[in-house]
Amino acid sequence: MRNRRLILLLAIALILLSFLLTSCTWHFTISGVLPTTPVESSLVVTSGAYWVQGYIHVNGNNTGEYLGPFQSKTIYNVPCYQNVSIFLLDMSGYPSHTEYIYTKPGLNYVNFNYWW
Repeated sequence: MRNRRLILLLAIALILLSFLLTSCTWHFTISGVLPTTPVESSLVVTSGAYWVQGYIHVNGNNTGEYLGPFQSKTIYNVPCYQNVSIFLLDMSGYPSHTEYIYTKPGLNYVNFNYWW
C-alpha cells in the first residue's frame, strides 16, 4: 500500500513537472523573445531623385557602395534587431541627411528622396 502511494506521488510530480516545463517553453516562444544568436539582415537603399547620389554609410562606416540617381543598392550583413543610421556622402564630401531604421530579418528598405 505504501509503495503504491509513493509511485502515485512520483507520477503526479512528474506530470506536474513536465506540464510546467512545456508550458513555460510554450509561453516564451509565443511571447516573441528575441533569439540569442545574432541574425543578419540586408538593407536596400534607394535614390528617389536626380541629385540624391553618393557613397552609402551605415552606422558611420563606408560600405564602398556608390548609389547613383534613381538606383537601388543592397547592403548585406547588416545586424538585426538594432537601430541603424544611414547617410550618403557625395563626391565633394558633403553628407546628406541621416535616415534611421530598426532592422529585422530579411530585406529592410530605406528611400532617400531628397538631399539635405
